[in-house]
Amino acid sequence: MKDLLGGSALIGGCARLWKSLQSTASQSLLLGKKSRKEPPVEGAAVLKAANRLHPIDGLVKTMGESALFGWLYHYWGNLLAGPSFQLLFGLIPLFCCLAASMAAAARRFEVVLFLILLAISVLLFARKTPLGEALSGSVLLRRFSLPKGKPSRSIPLYLALCGLLSGGVGWFGGALLGVGLGVALAVLPALFAIPPFWMVCLLCGLLPLAGTTACWAMSLLIGVLWLFRRAFGGAKGKAVDALDLMLVVFPILCLASTLFSYAFADSAKVALMWLGLFFCVLFLRRVVDTRQKLTATLWSLILGAAASGCYGLFQYLSGKVDTTWTDTELFEGLSLRVYSTFANPNVFGEFLLLAMPLCAALAFYSKGRKRWLLLGIDLLLGVNLLLTYSRGCYVGLLLTALVFLWNFSKKWTVAGLVAAVPLALAVMPQSIVDRILSIGNMSDTSTSFRMWIYIGTLFMLADYWYCGLGLGEKAFNAVYPLYALPAIVAPHSHSLFFQLVISIGILGLVYMILLLMGYQRRMRDARQSMPRRDRLLMLGFGSVFWGMLLQSVFDYTWYNYRVFQLFWIVLVLGFAAADILKQEEKHHG
Repeated sequence: MKDLLGGSALIGGCARLWKSLQSTASQSLLLGKKSRKEPPVEGAAVLKAANRLHPIDGLVKTMGESALFGWLYHYWGNLLAGPSFQLLFGLIPLFCCLAASMAAAARRFEVVLFLILLAISVLLFARKTPLGEALSGSVLLRRFSLPKGKPSRSIPLYLALCGLLSGGVGWFGGALLGVGLGVALAVLPALFAIPPFWMVCLLCGLLPLAGTTACWAMSLLIGVLWLFRRAFGGAKGKAVDALDLMLVVFPILCLASTLFSYAFADSAKVALMWLGLFFCVLFLRRVVDTRQKLTATLWSLILGAAASGCYGLFQYLSGKVDTTWTDTELFEGLSLRVYSTFANPNVFGEFLLLAMPLCAALAFYSKGRKRWLLLGIDLLLGVNLLLTYSRGCYVGLLLTALVFLWNFSKKWTVAGLVAAVPLALAVMPQSIVDRILSIGNMSDTSTSFRMWIYIGTLFMLADYWYCGLGLGEKAFNAVYPLYALPAIVAPHSHSLFFQLVISIGILGLVYMILLLMGYQRRMRDARQSMPRRDRLLMLGFGSVFWGMLLQSVFDYTWYNYRVFQLFWIVLVLGFAAADILKQEEKHHG
């Protein structure tokens, strides 16, 4: 019976399957024994070529070892000599194939031209003397040749492949698609050659000026470029620490909130935008790792804020602003509110609450003309903040200044309060004074509107405080109308702390409190034994969030995506500054 069953196809197949499973399990990390570290496919051409090489070099090297594309590899090496002609003639296949893709619509003269160029290429393949050598020896091009050296075939061969692929796609998909694909593929290697730090400075400088989509793309590029340099450029890594683990918790909370959202589609869109903008934060400390990079990043941020401040001043002088946010009935002297490159004056004020303290701290840190330039920029930003007529931002900036002065010198704090407050009230325009004195006035529609929203939000939190509703406006409004007071409609709770509980649950609020407590403790410990110049910079990082958090009590400060991203960038830059300055202090000590 055993021999009969063992000879059947079913039993034999099961036996072979069992042996295969045993073999797989014996080689697995979980069940298998320790074996040699050599991979089973170590002889593969792709692995040998791509090992610690730039992907383009690895691709070209693999192509040279393949039977399918080997002829193109050797043809190009025989055709050209010298880096100048390889780069020059590497563009020929790209443009020829792009011309072929454009000929797909007409299929007349361009097709004939392409076939002629293809025939010339075939004839050149039979040449024994490389074309590059013949041309480089000519009288016309002798002086334009680059110095002779080891020829690099990666770039021209990659461009040739781009041309072939884009030409084929353009032939079937149309000229526009072919040209777009060819240009995108040709630019891709140059894009990955950008240092991640350059992209950080570009993001910080353009954050107040560019759109949210551009900031989202630059944020992703920072992480991708750093990973690229880490994998192929020999960049040194940094051990994962407690802060990295703490930062990773935020995306996990966002994803969990999205999965159980009352409006999954809208929450997924918000989570995608948040996580894309947050992505650069995970790599910021690894990119900004020296004092020079830290100050350059801060300068980029401040110069971008200065450009935004200039545009805000232009808005005020020209009067070309949207007056939707201006309550002219209660404040007769208030003609307009400046919002610069942001859609809302309160949002612009929140951006300034983060930019102004850092600008002042960098001014104290800098010397000579740079200090006066930074003080001038800070004055420009202060004028813009006044022109936003955002009362919460006024109080927030005052709190930030008090925290900075209190940690710098308690005597200066008392002197500043005694002298500055009466002087400011005497110098300020009456419209700003009226705006400040209206804090708490329930006759103001903005104040009363927020109070009614807070009451409805508290009723709602009594039932949903433990799990939240999900990210986004639709998740909020899926439940809020059931608790809202009559005729009170709102897209959010007008408070960052309320909104964290509503969106993520009580864990979101606890996470934010713990993170900010750890931030303040790190800033305090870092500046204990620092030189005065470094201590002033750390004082700026230590005080920057106090005014922002006070404003967050009365407004949902993460509603604007760019302010949300700047919040996290400043937070991680503060940790990076503490690490850099303390490390240099130990090194010099």
